[in-house]
Amino acid sequence: MEINLGWIAFGTAAFLVGLLAFLTVKGYGVLQVRWLNVSRLREIRQRAASTEESPERRSLQLILEQCESLRARWVLNEGDLSLIENTRRLVEQIAQAHHPQSSQPLAEARIEKILNAFLEMKNHILQLTQLRGIEQWTRFRLRHVVRLSRAWEKKKQWDRSDTVQAARRMKFYPIVKWAYTLTRSMDLVFWSFKMTVFFLYDIVFKIFLIRWYLLAGEVALRTYSDRGGNGEPVPEQWLEDMDTLSAQNEFEEAGLSPNVQGLVADSRKTLQFHLGTVSWPDARKQYTQLVGEIARVHHPEADQPVYEVRLYDLLLGFSRFAEQVVNLNRKPVFNKILQLRLSHFLKIREATHWALENQIADLARKYKVGTAVKYSALFYKAFKKGNPGILFKDVALMLTREGVKRWLLVYLHDKIAVEADWVYRPK
Repeated sequence: MEINLGWIAFGTAAFLVGLLAFLTVKGYGVLQVRWLNVSRLREIRQRAASTEESPERRSLQLILEQCESLRARWVLNEGDLSLIENTRRLVEQIAQAHHPQSSQPLAEARIEKILNAFLEMKNHILQLTQLRGIEQWTRFRLRHVVRLSRAWEKKKQWDRSDTVQAARRMKFYPIVKWAYTLTRSMDLVFWSFKMTVFFLYDIVFKIFLIRWYLLAGEVALRTYSDRGGNGEPVPEQWLEDMDTLSAQNEFEEAGLSPNVQGLVADSRKTLQFHLGTVSWPDARKQYTQLVGEIARVHHPEADQPVYEVRLYDLLLGFSRFAEQVVNLNRKPVFNKILQLRLSHFLKIREATHWALENQIADLARKYKVGTAVKYSALFYKAFKKGNPGILFKDVALMLTREGVKRWLLVYLHDKIAVEADWVYRPK
């Protein structure tokens, strides 16, 4: 039987064209995101080139460096999955470029600008999730990307091994490479269809990572380039509405899984009844631990439960969380402090530590002053009327500030718990 090579070539070409057409139709939304990335990177590159040396130009260069480093990789590494830390580092570098004299550049953003940033990111991410084919192509779990990353790392370790290096020097590398390839070809797991799919997942995830850093970087640029005044409202103007803040039991009404409610309540108490001031790094550590514990509850047999989240659920979960952050501007107290910078609530002087350790604070804690804002406000007003001395009034005001910050930290804690439970819950 004579084999017609022309028909074989035609059939192969037709198959490849059909496969390409299928992937184009099904992945049209992903291609749109990629086109947006390429277009936006080109615009940022041109903008940076036409801008004189300034904080803006430095910020644009930081965004470009972050995105170009991802584009240059064949396969993502595990460090690229540390999305929160990498985003925080990028935003902090941009903040530092605009506020080089500040010891806490991240805190130099106005509360109003922060809320607007969350609103912008929420709207943009929701638009992305509604593109055709996005849901289908982002249903994979992050562990699929991790698995490919580790396989790729093993390949690089093999290339750096003493055996390969010696073979290179002795001109035997082509033989060793072919032997290695032949061995791998017999490994059906390594060259399985799943690995091919993992490459596609890695490409999709990389596209969305670049989109995320473009969005986060440009939002941070607008947030920290603000140079308005630093006016501070009179304490009485915003203490009047302290009683309007809720008692913070939202998570009990949000439909948390029964097996998650206990650990969320314990984590919440750690923040709520912490003795002394609570720093933002401590709170961030508490949030990270909480997410890990919730992931473990829903995926007890996974080696790394945090990677069991699906990309699509992660996008929706963040947009839902961002909406809850934006809703803070509906509370009268926050409406009156929108123009304050976040650093205002970090300026708790050493006197606060004294206040939280002496008898006044011991008495106050019995009534949850420093953990419940309404009582902090009453504490301030009581000192204002009964003790005209500046020291006592100042201590009471600082306790009130700590109360506001504590309320906000617990509020964010509850919202993170709700979204983490929803994201990791089996669907």
